[in-house]
Amino acid sequence: MEWISINERLPEDNTPVVLFTPLDIFGDLHSCIGNSESIRICNVATGREEAPIFTHWMPLPATPSVTMRDFRE
Repeated sequence: MEWISINERLPEDNTPVVLFTPLDIFGDLHSCIGNSESIRICNVATGREEAPIFTHWMPLPATPSVTMRDFRE
């Protein structure tokens, strides 16, 4: 999977994705889980204008195929 610029396209509505910000608001990881609404509403002031906090996103990987039986002692 590769990062997708928000200038290229946004994720589908209500679809959870990994979001990236160049700001250190999340520490060294620079990422969190969000969706297209997160991209639209989370902004930072840049002089007289506002810019999105998040610059890139990528789909979440598929969930693992496991059951609780896999973790029995």
